[in-house]
Amino acid sequence: MFWNRLRRAQEDEMAETPATLPGFGTRLRRNLPFFAIELLVVFVGVYLAFLLGNRQEAASEQEVALKYREVLICDFEILVSFLHDQLEDMRPHRQVVQQIEEGLAPDIPLGEFYYLHDDRVLQAAFDSQNFESLDSFLVQAVVRGRVLLLSLGQYVDRLNVFMTTTLGPMERDGDRRYYDDEGNLLPHLEAYPRLVGAITDVNVGLQRILRGEALFSLHMETMGIDLTDLVGFDADDPAAPDALKDAVARAVELAQFDLENPCSRSFASFREP
Repeated sequence: MFWNRLRRAQEDEMAETPATLPGFGTRLRRNLPFFAIELLVVFVGVYLAFLLGNRQEAASEQEVALKYREVLICDFEILVSFLHDQLEDMRPHRQVVQQIEEGLAPDIPLGEFYYLHDDRVLQAAFDSQNFESLDSFLVQAVVRGRVLLLSLGQYVDRLNVFMTTTLGPMERDGDRRYYDDEGNLLPHLEAYPRLVGAITDVNVGLQRILRGEALFSLHMETMGIDLTDLVGFDADDPAAPDALKDAVARAVELAQFDLENPCSRSFASFREP
């Protein structure tokens, strides 16, 4: 009997306790849209913050890459100016070689050549993450230009060795005999026209690459032009976009800078289309 009374008491207590809180389901259904909106706002906020962070990071990387291109432009202009001066220094020797090729017998002038160009900025292109920002066309021009630059340095060194070990002693001894009885260069002097010709050819080729390819491509990229847009481009084609024509003309103009004043223009002018 005791157990029966206890069970009835527990049943009566459970019957008096409500299964749910009064009005809870109604309030939940009524506030559910607001909960959904708050969740959406939080999600959108986090997503926008993520996008903004990526955009800021991309903008920062783009700005760094742009500054890097501008530094390369300055370095290449200095290099072209240096090459131009070197070619002018070679003029007397080129004239002598031309006379030799014409069958004349001019004296070979003694000279000393300097190769002091500092290509640390160019070398840095291969040692930094900014190298990845360069267009493939520009990379090819930089690679070929660097190969020619190394070759030019080797040819200049060899010509200086020739001047020091061969022509120098002849000058000191008063030996001005450069040709045999038939008017041909003596065997130990035959390297002279080859070295002068090689230095001239490499110098001219390097200037052409720097001005016609590297500087032109850098200016196009600095103006925000994708170099792939130049594939099949014809300035005389009426269907070609005027904006692209103007950009190409501007890049060509910028590549023909004042040799006496490299890096004399503001970087801001490079970005103008």
